Amino acid sequence: MAEETSSFRDRFRGIPKSIGFIWTFEFMERFSYYGNQAVLTLFLLESLSFDDDTTTAIFHAFKFATYFTPILGAILADSWQGKYRSIIGLSIVYCLGHVMFTMSGLIGRAPYPIPGGIAQAKAPVAMIGLALLSVGIGGRKPCVSSFGGDQFKEGQAKQLGVFFSLFYLAINIGAFLSQLITPVLRNDVQCFGHDCFALAFGVPLVVMTLGTVLFVLGTYTYKKRPAAGNLLVLVTKAMANAIKNRCNRSKSESRDHWMDYCDTNIYSPRLVGDIKLVLHVMIMFLPLPIYWTLFSQQGSRWTLQAYRMDGDAGALGTIQPDQIQSLNPLLIIILIPIFQGAIYPLLEKCRILRSPLQRMCTGMALSSVAYIITGVIQLKIQSYVPVLPAEGTAGLRVVNMAPGCSLTPVFMPPIDLTTKFKSPIPYMDQTALKDIPVGQHTMDFSCSSGPVQNLTAYSVDLESQKIYTVIVSDKNAQLSAPQPYTTRGEKPEKSDPMMRLIYLSDPSNLTPDRMVNVKIQSLDVSDQHHVFYNVTENAATEYVVKGPGTFQVEVQYHVNGSLQTKDVSQTYLAKNGGVYTIVVYGSTQLNLTSFSDVEPNRLNILWQVPQYFVITVGEVLFSITGLEFSYSQAPKSMKAVMQAAWLLTIAFGNLITVVVAKSRLIQDQAVEFFMFAVLMAVMTAIFIVMSHFYKYNVIPPDEEDGDEMTKYRTEPKETAKLME
Repeated sequence: MAEETSSFRDRFRGIPKSIGFIWTFEFMERFSYYGNQAVLTLFLLESLSFDDDTTTAIFHAFKFATYFTPILGAILADSWQGKYRSIIGLSIVYCLGHVMFTMSGLIGRAPYPIPGGIAQAKAPVAMIGLALLSVGIGGRKPCVSSFGGDQFKEGQAKQLGVFFSLFYLAINIGAFLSQLITPVLRNDVQCFGHDCFALAFGVPLVVMTLGTVLFVLGTYTYKKRPAAGNLLVLVTKAMANAIKNRCNRSKSESRDHWMDYCDTNIYSPRLVGDIKLVLHVMIMFLPLPIYWTLFSQQGSRWTLQAYRMDGDAGALGTIQPDQIQSLNPLLIIILIPIFQGAIYPLLEKCRILRSPLQRMCTGMALSSVAYIITGVIQLKIQSYVPVLPAEGTAGLRVVNMAPGCSLTPVFMPPIDLTTKFKSPIPYMDQTALKDIPVGQHTMDFSCSSGPVQNLTAYSVDLESQKIYTVIVSDKNAQLSAPQPYTTRGEKPEKSDPMMRLIYLSDPSNLTPDRMVNVKIQSLDVSDQHHVFYNVTENAATEYVVKGPGTFQVEVQYHVNGSLQTKDVSQTYLAKNGGVYTIVVYGSTQLNLTSFSDVEPNRLNILWQVPQYFVITVGEVLFSITGLEFSYSQAPKSMKAVMQAAWLLTIAFGNLITVVVAKSRLIQDQAVEFFMFAVLMAVMTAIFIVMSHFYKYNVIPPDEEDGDEMTKYRTEPKETAKLME
């Protein structure tokens, strides 16, 4: 045991002081990146008013750029500025992107009037911010990890392994904390009566700025290697030379591999051989973008799905739709030790899933399963979406507000409809009838209990594809009802609940100028409220959008210009997706009640946990194993090139999502999820066949230590000129 403890300590002994600055910088950068990404989808949807497909396309275009620009960052660092100066310069660009996003979150949210031109600049400012962020995030991505590796000496392989393990841990801790915190900042803090996106973007800005300052403070502890030429550029030139020579070859000339046509008087034979090894691995990358197409939608389509679910998690509180993403990094932190310490050793004993390619195939298959679960959940969500009346028909709701009365509505003359009213209607309940032919109709209302005089010859004029509400009440033992109220029958576009107010008159105490003022105050967010002024009798206000939560409704009413504060106050719970009507009624004593015009989101957000668990298990098997596979199958001098190729598979996976979302070929979201599941299953089958025939590279040992570029300068002198 003492020996093991010593070995464990040895792994940390000799780690350079500079690593502390680099690790903390990476943690703060990942907090900043995932914090911005967590609320990005809802910002595009709610604040910039894009639809679901455009929101998804912009989100994944940003992700595509983020994973494509690492190539540019590597070229900048290796060929011109060096890693240290590139990291600082790109971090400043990163911070500027955050500044633009924070500004876009403030535009149109200030309490003072905003000129139209500035208000219209909201979306362009946000898009400029996204562009700067993608350059800053992606450009620095290949620089920081390799810069950290540069800090170690030869013979510190154990310490280097510890660094990369802690580096990956920093990424996931930063991601988990930011995806947990920034949605709370967005939702629970109000900026001028709206969700505070400016704060949700501002905190990552501050964290990234502090991280950059901290990185600079560690300057004198760093080892800085000068720019030595970019290997990726050299590889590209060598491949272009081989293609050119192959196209210009004589018909009788034939070689084993197309890279063998590369001019060895210009390019080192060792370079050509290493490129051939890399290309052998890259062929295996061809099916992989589809995996990233599915995986990356956690921040877009899955968030939009959560947006239309019930966030009430019981003892866990309310889970925001952009907060559920934090499950992925949390599960990663939990699952990696479990896989390394228990599952992989067990699989080894059972002699299954032993090779990297077998594990990657399993991870791909699990992502397909995750999307089947996602599609099933989407079908359930869509089953709860109300359907508007068909063309040429209308809908009618009847609300019973007559005490002691079981209300029976009847069309006169009777209408032969397959769907009947729920009859009789209990007190303070409602019923609905669909597909009523449009036009003028007459109805009778009667009570099956109590000495109440019936309401007869009540006239309703119904228009096509509209829904109407009739509120029947008891006025001095006489059923009465004002004219029908046009009622919203669709869920809110942005999922937040909507409310309206109806002030129901009482003929027993009718005055010509009775009005009410009603304040609806959120108890969850102190400054979120709405006031209906001067609501006249039997009038209905427009629907207003509210944040979900508990609301207190207070009523003031005045007669003949004299304001009289009534002791009327009641609380109501408004959930995402719900549409509510609050009714003020009574004469000597006002009362309040609430009815749902559209039921709130019914499926709980915790139903997403299985799909997150399955896709995260798949990530452990696919992503981490894939990095190990690509790293081990590449010559030491080509590992950076292989990393760039791996990042490109992620970039093109996001590009596929952009194309699918913007083409809008699939209108049904559940069908789209099932389509991705089938596509992933097909790609998994292809990858299994490719894996069966794949022959693992035998990597020759490096004869020299030192810089990768130096190895390719050892042969033809012309190679050195190409790399300058």
